[in-house]
Amino acid sequence: MGYQFTRGWGQASVVVGGGVFVLALLVASWLGFSSDAEFERFSAPARLLAALVVALGGLIVGGTMIVAGQLVCVLLDQRALLAQIHEALTTKAGAGGEPIRRS
Repeated sequence: MGYQFTRGWGQASVVVGGGVFVLALLVASWLGFSSDAEFERFSAPARLLAALVVALGGLIVGGTMIVAGQLVCVLLDQRALLAQIHEALTTKAGAGGEPIRRS
């Protein structure tokens, strides 16, 4: 069973993408709804717009990392299933006669 590094990389990409998304939401909520003195000079719509931009950026970056990591894991799962199918077909054909060969 190979590809542990690749599977680990895909799972790490999913975890890091989720972290980026959560961090962006936390920063966006802090930007949009904070009542700190340094934010009082900006109007409420400007702060909300900044929060929306940060949240959208986190969604784009984090979502892309999550999807890429899940696609890597799906491709590895498909590869393992195809190997099992190939093995089952060749052993079943080999028991009764010659193995099936592609031309």
